[in-house]
Amino acid sequence: MLTTSEWIISILLMVVAIVMIIIVLFQQSDDDGLSGAIGGSSSAYDSYLGKNENRTTGAKLARFTKLLATVFFVFVMVLDIIILINQ
Repeated sequence: MLTTSEWIISILLMVVAIVMIIIVLFQQSDDDGLSGAIGGSSSAYDSYLGKNENRTTGAKLARFTKLLATVFFVFVMVLDIIILINQ
Protein backbone atom coordinates (compact mmCIF):
# COMPACT_ATOMS: atom_id res chain seq x y z
CA MET A 1 0.00 0.00 0.00
CA LEU A 2 1.32 3.43 -0.91
CA THR A 3 1.70 6.09 1.77
CA THR A 4 0.47 9.63 1.35
CA SER A 5 3.91 10.95 0.48
CA GLU A 6 4.32 8.23 -2.17
CA TRP A 7 0.96 9.19 -3.70
CA ILE A 8 1.87 12.87 -3.79
CA ILE A 9 5.29 12.27 -5.37
CA SER A 10 3.74 9.82 -7.87
CA ILE A 11 1.09 12.32 -8.93
CA LEU A 12 3.69 15.09 -9.25
CA LEU A 13 5.88 12.72 -11.27
CA MET A 14 3.02 12.00 -13.68
CA VAL A 15 2.22 15.70 -14.08
CA VAL A 16 5.87 16.55 -14.79
CA ALA A 17 6.06 13.68 -17.30
CA ILE A 18 2.93 14.84 -19.16
CA VAL A 19 4.10 18.47 -19.25
CA MET A 20 7.54 17.37 -20.46
CA ILE A 21 5.98 15.32 -23.27
CA ILE A 22 3.89 18.31 -24.36
CA ILE A 23 6.89 20.68 -24.25
CA VAL A 24 9.02 18.26 -26.30
CA LEU A 25 6.25 17.97 -28.89
CA PHE A 26 6.17 21.77 -29.25
CA GLN A 27 9.87 21.96 -30.07
CA GLN A 28 11.04 22.21 -33.65
CA SER A 29 13.65 19.88 -35.03
CA ASP A 30 17.13 21.38 -35.45
CA ASP A 31 17.89 18.89 -38.21
CA ASP A 32 18.37 20.55 -41.62
CA GLY A 33 18.11 17.24 -43.37
CA LEU A 34 20.20 16.32 -46.38
CA SER A 35 20.12 19.82 -47.88
CA GLY A 36 21.70 21.34 -44.75
CA ALA A 37 24.39 18.67 -44.64
CA ILE A 38 25.39 19.08 -48.29
CA GLY A 39 24.63 22.68 -49.18
CA GLY A 40 25.11 24.37 -45.85
CA SER A 41 23.29 27.57 -45.01
CA SER A 42 23.75 31.30 -45.11
CA SER A 43 26.49 32.61 -42.81
CA ALA A 44 24.71 35.94 -42.22
CA TYR A 45 21.60 34.07 -41.11
CA ASP A 46 23.67 31.80 -38.87
CA SER A 47 25.44 34.71 -37.21
CA TYR A 48 22.10 36.45 -36.55
CA LEU A 49 20.70 33.31 -34.97
CA GLY A 50 23.92 32.81 -33.03
CA LYS A 51 23.62 36.25 -31.43
CA ASN A 52 19.93 35.85 -30.54
CA GLU A 53 19.88 32.11 -29.91
CA ASN A 54 19.05 32.41 -26.21
CA ARG A 55 16.05 34.66 -26.87
CA THR A 56 14.20 32.39 -29.30
CA THR A 57 11.17 30.37 -28.33
CA GLY A 58 13.04 27.19 -29.21
CA ALA A 59 15.83 28.04 -26.78
CA LYS A 60 13.33 28.80 -24.02
CA LEU A 61 11.55 25.51 -24.65
CA ALA A 62 14.89 23.67 -24.58
CA ARG A 63 15.81 25.27 -21.23
CA PHE A 64 12.38 24.44 -19.80
CA THR A 65 12.73 20.84 -21.03
CA LYS A 66 16.09 20.53 -19.26
CA LEU A 67 14.56 21.93 -16.07
CA LEU A 68 11.62 19.51 -16.25
CA ALA A 69 13.95 16.59 -16.92
CA THR A 70 15.95 17.51 -13.81
CA VAL A 71 12.79 17.81 -11.71
CA PHE A 72 11.59 14.46 -13.10
CA PHE A 73 14.89 12.82 -12.16
CA VAL A 74 14.78 14.27 -8.64
CA PHE A 75 11.17 13.10 -8.14
CA VAL A 76 12.09 9.58 -9.27
CA MET A 77 15.02 9.47 -6.86
CA VAL A 78 12.94 10.83 -3.96
CA LEU A 79 10.16 8.33 -4.67
CA ASP A 80 12.66 5.49 -4.81
CA ILE A 81 14.22 6.55 -1.48
CA ILE A 82 10.78 6.84 0.16
CA ILE A 83 9.78 3.38 -1.08
CA LEU A 84 13.06 1.88 0.15
CA ILE A 85 12.66 3.47 3.57
CA ASN A 86 9.08 2.22 3.93
CA GLN A 87 9.91 -1.41 3.14
